[in-house]
Amino acid sequence: MIDVTVVCRAERSDALTEWVDPPLPVLMNTAERFRKRRRMPSIAHHSRRTSSGVTGFLPILIVNLIPLVGVLRLGWDPATLAVVYAVEVVLSIPLAGVKALFAARPPPEDRESGVISVTEAPLASKRGAVRPVTWLPPIHLRNIPFTAAVCGAAAWITLVVGVAFSQEFNVPALFSRPAVLASALALVAGQTIDIARDYVGRQRYAETSPYAVVETPMRRAFFLVFALFALPPLNAAGGGVAVLAAFVVVKLLVEWSSFRATHGDDASSSGRVSSWLAGPADSPDQPEPIRVPDAEPDAQVPAHRRTTVVTAVLKTLTSVAPVYATGFFVVWIAGLGLFVGDAPGAVVVGSGVAVFAIYLGALTVNAAGFALTYAPVEYRRYGDRLIAYDTWLDEPQWAASVDRLRDARVVHTRLPDRAFGTRTIELTTGFGDDETERSVGPVADGEALVSTFDLPVRSTDLPPMDRRIAVVAVGVGSAVGVSAVAWLVGPWRSSSGLVQGIVLLPFLVWPTWLLWRRAYTEPE
Repeated sequence: MIDVTVVCRAERSDALTEWVDPPLPVLMNTAERFRKRRRMPSIAHHSRRTSSGVTGFLPILIVNLIPLVGVLRLGWDPATLAVVYAVEVVLSIPLAGVKALFAARPPPEDRESGVISVTEAPLASKRGAVRPVTWLPPIHLRNIPFTAAVCGAAAWITLVVGVAFSQEFNVPALFSRPAVLASALALVAGQTIDIARDYVGRQRYAETSPYAVVETPMRRAFFLVFALFALPPLNAAGGGVAVLAAFVVVKLLVEWSSFRATHGDDASSSGRVSSWLAGPADSPDQPEPIRVPDAEPDAQVPAHRRTTVVTAVLKTLTSVAPVYATGFFVVWIAGLGLFVGDAPGAVVVGSGVAVFAIYLGALTVNAAGFALTYAPVEYRRYGDRLIAYDTWLDEPQWAASVDRLRDARVVHTRLPDRAFGTRTIELTTGFGDDETERSVGPVADGEALVSTFDLPVRSTDLPPMDRRIAVVAVGVGSAVGVSAVAWLVGPWRSSSGLVQGIVLLPFLVWPTWLLWRRAYTEPE
């Protein structure tokens, strides 16, 4: 049974009178204290960042000496050494993405610097966490989109590095050497041991954000990739073993700087390299807890879960699936050419099935993110407050004063709402820096939602669709689908036709979807 762990447990009030807005001076003093607290490192954070010294770095040091042995004793050439380090760099990025799942601090709202960023996703602001097993830290749901983006970035970095290396090396031949893969996996194993001993064992995850977790591996990867590209020319210029050994030493120095950046007391005092590898030093504090009264709510309106799931699937298929299909197909074709060479049919089919399975997994994660954001939410009223409460995580998600809800409007462009008779309402909460666009629903009874929270909505009726445009859109979509299938499986099919069809897929789906959206009549 999954143990549900709630992060930032809300302090519950015994009386609704505590929801009365405090006077302005109190708000200003509270805000000033909050700003000061953000600038001060916490005691727990300082204690957890105590340097582990050479002892903690020992596993990483040992596995990094393996390539040096290969250079001095096994006669490794620049190609072998470069591939070993390239495999380590590529594998360390998704490893950092998995590591970011456990980061307890929220991602910063305003990122002015960094080597990776993610687009806004509904799940990114989710409060709460789950703990599938007791020997691992809680997994924060808001970190899932970030981890997915990091793994996607790793795939494209692999493609770029593979294309560059294929111009200089025989990559399939190098991967056929057991010593190459064994050395690369040993380097990754050293990082894994460090994560288990330090990040999990010393609970560093409690004082960091997902961006802070991945900044150092990403910056380290960029540094080493540039160095790898310089390795063959230097060796060709007559450096020989000395150049290779020097490169291994530089790699060790980068690893040591990276270790100090993530384990030292103050990365900014460790030198320019360590400071750059560390990235932004501060992680945001936990968000202020949302207080929920112990009393029963005055009213509650749950989300319609079936409509939410169907909406999530439809959004994924129409907006995300075509783009993902093109990207995964490009990675698959390039991977076959770069790393396998003249592969037999079984390898082509097997790798295609594996890539397609990963593609379906990526779509599932995207749809699940939307569903997990809205499906378990129950909208509760306590006095003059609206609280969106996640009943699965037992955690309040956001709260707003009912008298400050404005710009409410019924969403009329969702087909599942029309199919199931549900309603979704978009509205604005807060003012100034706290102003936020919210989506409430879908709910089974739109009129009950409007009356319960006094929403400024005149009618929840949806305007009828323009059936003529809808019929044309369906016809165009059907024609595109039939033509695509015939193009791919017909007797005239070819490898070039397959590539063209997959690449053009987004450009065929989006116009059809835009035509369908024009069938929705704007409400008066």
